[in-house]
Parts: sequence; C-alpha cells; structure tokens
Amino acid sequence: MIFRYWKWGKIVLSLLVVAIIYSFLPLVHFWFMQGSEKTENNESAVNLLKENKGAYFSFIVFGDNHSGLLFNDASTIKEIWHMNREDRFRKVPIDFVLSVGDVTLDGKREHFLNYKKMQKLIKYPVVTAIGNHDDRDLFKEFCGENEFVFINRNSYFIVLDNSAGELTEKQFEFLEKKLNEGKSYDHIFIAMHKPPFDPYQQEWYNMDNSPWAYRFRKLCAKYNVDIVFSGHKHMFKHEEFDGVDNIVTGGGGMLIEIPEADGGYLHYVRVMVNHDYVTYETRKISPPLWEIVTYYFWKEALYWARNLYGSGYIFGRNVKKVPLRVSGVNDQNYWIQ
Repeated sequence: MIFRYWKWGKIVLSLLVVAIIYSFLPLVHFWFMQGSEKTENNESAVNLLKENKGAYFSFIVFGDNHSGLLFNDASTIKEIWHMNREDRFRKVPIDFVLSVGDVTLDGKREHFLNYKKMQKLIKYPVVTAIGNHDDRDLFKEFCGENEFVFINRNSYFIVLDNSAGELTEKQFEFLEKKLNEGKSYDHIFIAMHKPPFDPYQQEWYNMDNSPWAYRFRKLCAKYNVDIVFSGHKHMFKHEEFDGVDNIVTGGGGMLIEIPEADGGYLHYVRVMVNHDYVTYETRKISPPLWEIVTYYFWKEALYWARNLYGSGYIFGRNVKKVPLRVSGVNDQNYWIQ
C-alpha cells in the first residue's frame, strides 16, 4: 500500500515539475526576441485611430508591468496572450491598449528596450502614460509625448502626467481647457499614473484629502467624465466620486504585494463603448505556475497567517490601535489608528 502511494506521488510530482518548466518557456522565447527602438510610439499609435468609424468599440487598459524583472515580464507576457485573444470572436472591435504607466522597473534604457519588446507582442496600437518609475527623457525617446489628447470614434481621451504625485496649476489649466473641448463628444476618459484617491488605506499612501485630488475629482464631475484610469498601486480598485468612475488597474505584471481578497491580483480591464453606454469588465489572470509556486502561494499564506491574530498590510507600516473614549455614546470605547 505504501509503495502504491509512493508511486502515484512520484507521478504527480513529475507532472508538476513538467508543468512548472512549461510555464517558464514563454519567458525563454521572449529573451531571444529581437528588440527594436523603432516600434510605435504614442504619436504613431494615435494616428492609427483617426480613421476608426462608428460608436461601437472596445479598448483595454492595464498598468504597472514594470518591465525588466523576470517575474514581472513573465506575468505581462501571459496577460498579453489573453489581450490578443479578446477579439477572437470579432464581435466588438478592440481599437487599442492603454497603459497607465510604470512600464519599466527602474527607468533604465534596457528596461525601456524590454518594454518595447512587450509592445511588439501586443497586436493592437498601444498608448502609454508615464509613471514615477519611468525616466522622463527615455520615456520621450521610446514612447513619445507624456501629456496629450486623442480622439477615437465618439470618445475623447486625455492623458496626463502626474508621475511626480500632483498636478500643477499649469496642468489644471491644460486639463480644463481640454475638458471643455471634449464636451462635444459622447464620452470623456482620462488616464494618468497616480490615482486621485486612496485605493488601499492600510499603508502610508493617502491621497483622498489632498487638495489637488479633491480639485481634480470635482473638475471631472463638472465636465461629466466617464472614467478616470490610473495605476501605481498594484491592485484593482473601483470607486465612484460625484458620478465619475475611478478605476485603479495596477495588475499589469509587477509582483502583487496586496492580498488577493483586497484586489491584489494580476489583471487588465476591457472597456466597452456602445454609443452612449459605457461598461467594463475586469479580466483576472492567474500568474504563471512557476510564480505561483515561488511567490504567490507564499504571499497569500503570509496574509492568512497574519489574519489569525490580526489584520493589515504585511508590506506597509504597522498600525497601532489606541482606545478613544467617546463620552455620551453609551460610554463605549472606539478605536483610532
């Protein structure tokens, strides 16, 4: 009996090893791809959209692939494979892919070259916003302009550069001018790297009460913006402010450090436009098997273990709870962080 179990155990283990090796092969193929600095940039991608007609289309949004680390690249390659299959039934045309920034790991030239190889794998035109990990001069060389507008069919798109964290007065003037120009279109979409709200509040990053973020959200509401896309946090999050949808889509390949239950998973967003109607779907992508075995299983196990005695964000600051006595409310203790 023991011999039989040992025999089946070896078979299962052998199959697992083969599957892990197989899941690594797309990355090996990517390493041997020929790179090119002359692939499309933002200007050439936008030019490809000018002839699109009709008011029925779709586009894909992702962010934070952080090209240059093998873990990140392997996950992005798998996501691209799924992106390229989105139009396989040819029901809704996929017009382009929009990246909300942090396309490189550390803004180095070799990381941008890596991203351009990724871009070659995507069969749709790619429009790229700049992130805080992307060197500004190299971004212009490889990706083109970092702040611009473009039109696709019945929709108006504004790409902003808030990689430094806030929008300047000059940028607000630019934004309101463009929002005013976009009023004649059925839909307005905005893309930028850092979100104008707090997508995950169990750590140091806090944007909700920032003056620029409040002003930005109110401006979007004034001009009836449909969706604001951003990244920066490696997670998926949706919030609505004054009728404007805000979507954080930072699951484009970078190792996810946030628990899966809170939106910490690899993904991209597919947006559908049907005349005056806009909707979206989040495409959750499982990591390559070798990444599950080496990282993602253990990440979730750490959060599970932590939740046995408390809760919180493993990779963020420790939260200290302090009792606060609130008088006149049944003499109860309330907690502040």
